[in-house]
Amino acid sequence: MLVVTASLCMAINLYKECRSASDTECQLINRVVVNRMHDTNQDACNVIFAKNQFSWTNTTPKKLKFKNYSDMIAYYKLNDTAQLIRAFDNVNKSEDNSSKLKISDSMTHYYDKSISQPKWAQRMQVAYKTKNFIFYNA
Repeated sequence: MLVVTASLCMAINLYKECRSASDTECQLINRVVVNRMHDTNQDACNVIFAKNQFSWTNTTPKKLKFKNYSDMIAYYKLNDTAQLIRAFDNVNKSEDNSSKLKISDSMTHYYDKSISQPKWAQRMQVAYKTKNFIFYNA
């Protein structure tokens, strides 16, 4: 049996959220998850699968136990092995305190610039902008 760990939840989230983004953007997205974990005292899987937190989770219900790795890959549609490896790498890099991600210490929200600005963003303070995303402080 395979049980999905916090690191695996974060890698799945990065796979879904930032495949076409830069590594830095992926690491910033993961820092948002980590900051929410600290703020809510919940684990990564609960933060990621909380209602309406990440768009991909609205169509993919939380499932953390699988017969094997292949079943998990099929369930979450993680078909690009290179991108999944990249996601794991970015999870690890985002947890490196010596990195340039210090700006992200209080960021708890972000959205993809390719979609219209969410209502919640109108009442939040912009913390950082990248090519593809706008990040907000708590």
